[in-house]
Order: sequence, then C-alpha cells, then structure tokens
Amino acid sequence: MDMMGLYAAKSAILVAARLRLGNTATRLLLHMALECWDEKRDAQEPRRYFGGREMSAVALGFLAPENGSAAAHRAVKRAVHELVESGAIKRLRAGGRGLTSEYELMLDSARPQTARRQTNDPNGLPFIGGQGTTDWYPQRATF
Repeated sequence: MDMMGLYAAKSAILVAARLRLGNTATRLLLHMALECWDEKRDAQEPRRYFGGREMSAVALGFLAPENGSAAAHRAVKRAVHELVESGAIKRLRAGGRGLTSEYELMLDSARPQTARRQTNDPNGLPFIGGQGTTDWYPQRATF
C-alpha cells in the first residue's frame, strides 16, 4: 500500500528536534512531510515536496486570501531558508515560469519493520522492543 507522508512526518518531528528548528520551520517541515510520498510511486520519487508558496503559507497559519500576501510569502521564505541552511531539505528546482519549487526532504521515510510481539509474559503484556524502550515488563499493580 502506498503511504503519503506518514513515516516521513514521524521522521520530521525527530529531525526538527535534533536540528533545533524554530517553530515555523518545524511546522513547514511537518507539512512538507505529510504532502510527500514515503516510497517511490511510479515515476514519483519519495520525499519530494512541490507545494507552492500559498500552500506552504496555509501550513504556517495564513488562510486565504492572506496566504497570498507579502507577509505570508516572507514567512514561507524565512522558514524555507532555515530548513535549507539546517540541511533538513534540499532545493532541487527554483520556482518560476509556472512551476513551483521542488524540494527533497532529507529524512528517512522508510516503512519500519513490523514489530513482533512476544506474548510469553505471565501477565499477558506484549513486549515491544526497540530504541528508547527497556527490556523489562511493568509489574501488575496491586491495590
């Protein structure tokens, strides 16, 4: 099944935290991730964002018709600049002549392997291993 941006969005949150991006840049990166494909789809490469300035401005909170204003365009420009400078995105094509800019999101959007549940716990609680978790089961609470 083709996924649009789910895994890229999860990765975008971590990338934004690691790069210490500002709130506006983080919001735009998350929007870009949600609008891209996680995996290659026909001729469409994964992690590509084609949204124009107006669409990006909506992601930053500028509703129509303000999303076409000079202030909205400046906010998008500043956020894109921060994302490019931090290495979170890479500009592949500048917009103009009827084309929107194209960006590659420099984050992981691969589907994680399916977690296997081990149900040998006497309390019936599944063990979910992985990064950031512990290898022990919580004890059943008694009152």
